[in-house]
Amino acid sequence: MVRTLSALTLLLTLPSLAMAHVGVRPRESKPGAEERYSVRVPTEGAVATTAVRLEIPDGVTVLEVEKMGGETFEVEKKGDRIVAITWKRSIPPKESADFFFRARNPVSGTEIAWKAHQHFADGTMTGWVEPVGDKRPGPVTKLTDAGAQAVPNDVAGIAAWLKGYDAAFLTKDVTKLAPFYHPDVTIYEGTGINNGWADYRDRHLGPELKAFENLEFGHTDTKVTLMPGGESAYATSRYTIKAKMGERMLDSEGLETLMLVKTAEGWKIRHSHTSSRARRPAQ
Repeated sequence: MVRTLSALTLLLTLPSLAMAHVGVRPRESKPGAEERYSVRVPTEGAVATTAVRLEIPDGVTVLEVEKMGGETFEVEKKGDRIVAITWKRSIPPKESADFFFRARNPVSGTEIAWKAHQHFADGTMTGWVEPVGDKRPGPVTKLTDAGAQAVPNDVAGIAAWLKGYDAAFLTKDVTKLAPFYHPDVTIYEGTGINNGWADYRDRHLGPELKAFENLEFGHTDTKVTLMPGGESAYATSRYTIKAKMGERMLDSEGLETLMLVKTAEGWKIRHSHTSSRARRPAQ
C-alpha cells in the first residue's frame, strides 16, 4: 500500500504530467499574413520551468524574436531560415510566462501545427508535440479565409509585407532582410547589377547598411498588382533614404519596381529595379 501511494504521489508531481499546455496565440490567422505570436508557458507542477523550445513548421518565416525582458533566447537556422527558437527563463510553480515573435504564415494550408518542448529544473522535459485530442497535444493555429477571398487578401498581405521590409531595413540587419529575397533575385540599381541574394548581401546591401548612420528610410505610394493565377505580382512605389556615410550625407528619393513570386515560405522579391536622385529641397 505504501509503495502504491508513493508511486501515485510521484505521478501527480511530475512536471511532464502538468495539465496546462504550452499554447501559441492567436489560435486563428490567415494564409500569407504577418502575425505577432505569443507563446504562453505555464508551470503546473512542483518544479520550475527553465526553458521552452518551439519548432517552426515548414512554410512559416520568422521575422523577429522580441526581447521582453527577463529571458534570453537562441535560434536554430537551416540556411537563412529560423527552424526553432529556445527561450530560457525560470518560471516558478503555479506561474506562467509569455514569449513573443513575429512571423509570416504559409500562403496555403488550413493550419499551423507547432511543436513545443518544455524543460524543467530537475532535468525532465515535456514534449507538446502530439495531435489535438492526444495526451500532450501541440499548439495549433487555424488558417482561415483561404478560399474565395485568397486573391484580395494576398494583395493586402503583400502591402503589409512591404511595410515589414521597411522596418527590417531600418534595423540594418541583413538576417532580417534575408526572408524577403528569393535566392536567385536580380537587383538593378542605376547601372549596377547584382545576381543572387548572396551577391547582393555581401557586395552591396551588407556593406552599405554597415556604413549608414542616422538612417531614415521608407516607401510611399505603394501599388500592388497580382498577376493572373495568383502566383506572382509586381509592386511600384516611391522611396526616400537619408543617412550619414562617413563624411558624406545621403539624401535621395527614387522609384522602385519589384517583381514578386509566391513560394512555400511566402512572397519573395525575384527582381528589383530602382532609380534615384538627390532629393530636392522643399519649395
